Amino acid sequence: MKAYLVRIFLCLLTCALVGGLAAARTIEFETTKVTQTDEVDDYIKNEMKKRQIPGLALAVVKDGKVIKGKGYGLANVELDVSVTPDSVFELASVTKQFTATAIMMLVEEAKVGLDDKISKYLTNAPDTWSGITVRHLLTHTAGLKDDFWPPLSSVWLANYTRAQKFESASKLPLDFPPGERWGYSDQGYFLLGMIIEQVSGKCYRDFLAERIFKPLKMTATTVKDQWEIIKNRTPGYRLRDGKLAHVRRDVQDELPASYGVMSTVKDLAKWDAALYSERILKRSSLDQMWTPVKLNSGSTHNYGFAWVLDEIRGHWVIGHGGITGTYIFRLPDDELTVIVLTNLSMASGSSPLTIARGVAGRYIPGLLLSSLEEQPDPDPQRTQMLRSLLSDMVKGEQESPLMTPGLRVRIAATTSEARAAWGARPKDTESFTFLACDGARERPLERFDMRVSRICYYKLVTEQETRYLTFYLTVDGKVADIRSSTE
Repeated sequence: MKAYLVRIFLCLLTCALVGGLAAARTIEFETTKVTQTDEVDDYIKNEMKKRQIPGLALAVVKDGKVIKGKGYGLANVELDVSVTPDSVFELASVTKQFTATAIMMLVEEAKVGLDDKISKYLTNAPDTWSGITVRHLLTHTAGLKDDFWPPLSSVWLANYTRAQKFESASKLPLDFPPGERWGYSDQGYFLLGMIIEQVSGKCYRDFLAERIFKPLKMTATTVKDQWEIIKNRTPGYRLRDGKLAHVRRDVQDELPASYGVMSTVKDLAKWDAALYSERILKRSSLDQMWTPVKLNSGSTHNYGFAWVLDEIRGHWVIGHGGITGTYIFRLPDDELTVIVLTNLSMASGSSPLTIARGVAGRYIPGLLLSSLEEQPDPDPQRTQMLRSLLSDMVKGEQESPLMTPGLRVRIAATTSEARAAWGARPKDTESFTFLACDGARERPLERFDMRVSRICYYKLVTEQETRYLTFYLTVDGKVADIRSSTE
């Protein structure tokens, strides 16, 4: 541990500006003239107005080329500064994929083992962490809590050292035994940052700059430092009592490995291009990152190493978002990526995933449920049962025999406002109609520890709006999960 502290001291002396570093292959950031251009612009502007998003940067990458890159609205509301593709946004948890990549680099160099206990690298780890492996940290299955921050040292500026964060984290009990289930944890990715520093002898900021940003020529990408002046930096906003307000970001953190990267859509297009090659990691390493985690029970969860894994209308999707209002939405089989960076927090309703999916659906026919035509219902009895289930869910009832245990747990933990997005009461419903069903694809798909064999889609019309519902069904016809969207 003493040697580690010495390395960290040297690291602090050398950590400096890393924002001007980055990627080898140059991607031309130009908008190709395509028929969808006006439709996408109109869609983005409507979503921004509806969600009160001040500013948004967009990149659409198809077959390795940026076919649309544009800024919308204001990066800085007070100064009336417009968003451009060069605007720098805080990525928040999108950072995790860079941290996971750094770990996999060390794995390829045989300096870290995925199934090594983390106590091998963190010698002061408490006994409660004795069963936690590096793989558990990467996949959020370690049982560590998400919120682990020490108390604020000042009402004006909090300065968090690695030692303070580690001490705070080490005192917390586990939420569940390692590998037992999935539970999102910033704490786990902070510890991965410590492992990167311990093994490489470099501070986290320098490692990412030297090994990822610089080789990929991501010249506007850096790890957040509150003391640093960053050109084109976009402040964050939230809604407070329906009005736009600043998000305070006055925390100085020595090791922000779970949330600290700042970047532009231009640079993230370069990052996306690298993920189709072996410039940063071997294909076998990327495949591991995009494989659903297997739990102790043998079931899987739709999360890899810092990537959410999904399937939409038969299209494989990998992506991740950040609470600041950011999302990278990749469809590898279609070689299409949509990058959405906003300056309105997710908690205020920016919903960058919804926007990214909406943009993707304007390039891939059939991806959006709103593009489907109503079909003759092959199973009216199932439709009626699903409609009744929606009513039960909106009311918070959890006893329906159609629900899997995992869905019951989810409903119990969901607010009434969130449940309302799933459906409506029968008296408010004008129609609930069948659209289509997809069978299971080549890749295994599970929801809340239950294997999905069929995905069915319905259109729900109420007096207020039209919604599209996705039901994930098990082999015996039970509902393992439900998704709701407006298109």
